[in-house]
Parts: sequence; structure tokens; C-alpha cells
Amino acid sequence: MAKRIIVKDDFTGRRSVMTESDFNEDIKRWASETQRLAKDKASQMLKGKKRNRTYQSGPKKGKTETKLRNSIQYSFIASYGEASGIAFQFPVHGIFREYGVGNGSPRNAIKRSKSDWLSGTLDRKEKQLTDIIDNYSDNLVSRIFRGVGNK
Repeated sequence: MAKRIIVKDDFTGRRSVMTESDFNEDIKRWASETQRLAKDKASQMLKGKKRNRTYQSGPKKGKTETKLRNSIQYSFIASYGEASGIAFQFPVHGIFREYGVGNGSPRNAIKRSKSDWLSGTLDRKEKQLTDIIDNYSDNLVSRIFRGVGNK
């Protein structure tokens, strides 16, 4: 977690405040850790590409498909300087592995081995992300609301 600045509050004394910068750094750290865990899970799959593949023809001609582990990325999305989203990117074959489908088989007719390299990782990291967001929201309320009193 990011360091918190300490401010003097007229009503309650000293308190810790999470800044927008702290929040953004915590979100980026969470995304980086989640990306690393997903890559670790993807590398544990027994089946998969042994090496990169470059398409020689068709609509993907010239494009190179890499091992899933090497292609998992994330994007940090900010709105007005504040974290507003995280997007994980990976090739479509990653979701096929997640669902255990391929070669035209529908999702509900699983014939291949499933691998929860993505959903299992996100499930395990969800609470931590929720805590980061809750902490920032609580700090926003405490910075805005100064209490009720007489004039």
C-alpha cells in the first residue's frame, strides 16, 4: 500500500488520508501483481504452444502468436487523473483455454481441458481490489465531510 499523508482534523485529531496519487499507485500495484499471478498460472498449463508461431497466410499473415504467458498485459485507465479501470489483454486463445473450448466446439460442450488461469486469479485478488477502492472512498468522504456543529 502507498504511504499516507497525515493531516490535522479539527474534529477528530490526526488521521491518515489516501491521496489520488496513492490510490492510482495502489491500483497499478494490484494490476501488476494480478498480471504476474495470471502469467504464473498460464505457465503451469501442460499443453500449449512450445514456441512462437508466425502466420504465413490468411487474414493474420505476418502476425506472430506468442505463448499465452508472454502475451498477458494490462492497461491502467484514468479519468480526470483518477484510476477508473484496469483492462487485461491477451490473445483469444487464452479465453479458449479458460473455457476449455476450441476448434468450433461450443462453450457448453466442453471437450478440452479447462484451465482457470484467469478467473481463478481474479477471484483470489478481488477482495484486495475492493479493499483498495473502499479505503479510497472512505478517505474521500472524510476529506469532504467536516462534521456538523454550531456557528
